[in-house]
Amino acid sequence: MEKQKQYRIGTEEQQAYLRDYNFPPKGYGFLEPGVVTPDSNDFVAFQVAKSFYQVYPEVFNLAYIEKKTGIKKAEIKKRLSKMYRDHEIMLVYNPAVSIMGWGLYYWIVKLKKTATKEEREELTKWFQDNDQICTGYMMEEGGDFDYFNGNHMRNLDNLIAGVLDKFRNKDYIEYVHLCPIRRCVRESHVNQFDSRKDYRRYCWSEEQKKNVLKFQKKMDKDDFAIIDAINNTKSIGDMFDYDVLAKLSGLDAAEMKQNLCRVVDKEKSMLPMIYFNYRAIGLKMHFFAVTLFQNTPTFRAEQILDELCEEEAFENIFDIGDAHHNYVLSAYEDITDIDAIRKKILSYGEVTEVLEATSPRQFRRWTCRLDEQNGYWEECVFTDDVLLDRTTEKEGK
Repeated sequence: MEKQKQYRIGTEEQQAYLRDYNFPPKGYGFLEPGVVTPDSNDFVAFQVAKSFYQVYPEVFNLAYIEKKTGIKKAEIKKRLSKMYRDHEIMLVYNPAVSIMGWGLYYWIVKLKKTATKEEREELTKWFQDNDQICTGYMMEEGGDFDYFNGNHMRNLDNLIAGVLDKFRNKDYIEYVHLCPIRRCVRESHVNQFDSRKDYRRYCWSEEQKKNVLKFQKKMDKDDFAIIDAINNTKSIGDMFDYDVLAKLSGLDAAEMKQNLCRVVDKEKSMLPMIYFNYRAIGLKMHFFAVTLFQNTPTFRAEQILDELCEEEAFENIFDIGDAHHNYVLSAYEDITDIDAIRKKILSYGEVTEVLEATSPRQFRRWTCRLDEQNGYWEECVFTDDVLLDRTTEKEGK
């Protein structure tokens, strides 16, 4: 039996576990040479697709989807249009924020038991409408916490002064726990840049695939197969029809494809994907905020999370550093054996606490608004605090 490495300081094993990752567990808000900005020509193929897919579903590689699913192209177009119209899907992308100059800071909010319905509604509306908050989840009453929101920020003081200080001292707030993301491992079902393996893999458990079809009738197996085919392309070169993108934009198809393949497949700094809107079909998301004993070595904390990543039922997997919590994980409550997942998490002796809450609603998905009732569906305000000092701004600005 191979001896388990200890990665002790002063030995050849010192921090060697970091080499197991594409972007090693790291600090926050790094800016690394070679990354491209969202408006770069290197990423223009996605921007063209994002601008047209709502009315031109053929921006996706219909021939590839047909080959993978057996569904005819005309039917694929019809279904993509239906899923977008019914707000079941959205074309989005994730940047590897930690190498692009931003820190990714999520935060957990707990309300006092005495908080009124009006106070909860006021705070919920403020979270939904605040363009600085790029992601957010509202929880049902009665859970261990009430919100899980996030920001991309270059400056931690800007997050504190520009967002958190605006609400955290209200009388009905019990606490706000900051959750700096050390590794974004899986988000919206897709393995991210910080996954140890299977980069860009679209994950659903077999149990979930079977149960979701029984749970609702708005989407069928062909709808889910189309999403799976798009998100599970081996290369980003297979996701889009670059000839269609060229006709729509006037740009060169080969150049767009070459550039996007480099940015996504090779550099792994940006990741286009289809977001599945769980709220649209009545699903609820069950969240676990997991805390380890403080004397758990970092390499062991990373090992545990990598083992939990083998559970395909998790829709989100976030690795947290310098915080009360070590991980935030989520899985669909209605189609997953939540008791089995809880038991698996608690099987680790290093776990000292697990907080749980249920989310029926997501506010935003990395800046794209999801509140379709008010006509804001897919509205995106991409904020950046570069050169800003929120600590000196006057109240009301």
